[in-house]
Amino acid sequence: MTQPVMVVLDTDLKSPQPAFEKAKQLAAARGTSLVIAVNGYCSAMVRAVGYDKQRLEAATTQIRHAWEKRIASLAHGMTCSAHVLWEKREIDALRDIILQFNPAVLVVHTSAESGLKRHLFTPRDWQLIRKAPCDVLCIHSQPWQNPPSLLLAVDPETGKDEVDSLSVKVTAQAQAIAQQLDGSLKVCHVMDAVDDSLVLLMGEALSEFSGSLEDIKESQKAVFKRFASGQGFASDQLVMLEGAVAPTLSHYCKDNDVDLLIVGTVHRKLPERLLLGATAEAVITRASCDVLVVKPDDFQTPWKS
Repeated sequence: MTQPVMVVLDTDLKSPQPAFEKAKQLAAARGTSLVIAVNGYCSAMVRAVGYDKQRLEAATTQIRHAWEKRIASLAHGMTCSAHVLWEKREIDALRDIILQFNPAVLVVHTSAESGLKRHLFTPRDWQLIRKAPCDVLCIHSQPWQNPPSLLLAVDPETGKDEVDSLSVKVTAQAQAIAQQLDGSLKVCHVMDAVDDSLVLLMGEALSEFSGSLEDIKESQKAVFKRFASGQGFASDQLVMLEGAVAPTLSHYCKDNDVDLLIVGTVHRKLPERLLLGATAEAVITRASCDVLVVKPDDFQTPWKS
């Protein structure tokens, strides 16, 4: 059975729901069903009703009906599976329905909160990237161009002879989506820039270090070109960038009108996340375009532990 596309609606009933429009477009392009989920729980209403169970049930029913009407108006006759959830903690409701339907991709409107607030209070999109066992498409409000422009970011260097399995999977997903949406696709690799303070510390060894650095860069370029060629990309589809990954990708996407950036991620435990950062999350925070985060085959969701 083909896995569905699932969309998580914004909890504001009057929201324009940009995630729904792109999820509908993606489901139609893939020829799969669409599952709609929204958490209708309203803390203000619950506080206002208090401990009156009868009033709470009546109010809950009204909210559910309002959401059902809203979803019907969004669907415009499209056949879909709609689920109005009711949980104080939204992520708990989403966990259960995601595990139930096992979607191929989960579409969610990314948070517009500031970087500091996103780090203090983990937003919904970050939680889904870290925990959901499926790929997560984090979208912004602007519509895609016709045809859309897609950029695939890979890091095929493993330090071993074998090809990086996650890069292969991310590439396959990007190529499939580009074909489904009739979009253009380029593939890029970002080489980390050397910290200026490190260069200053090198002192007399700078010339030797520079030579080694150039060797490393050339090696990375060769690995990237070999990988891209093996995955069927033409030379005019290759993009080499240099700098810190998140801001460099963000600037390139903005300057080149990229609609969708495709990246991979791995599940990291808290100590690793604090030490290494989470590249996919950093990209989402900075990027003005939509970002599809692809999970590796061995991704382990904490929801099943």
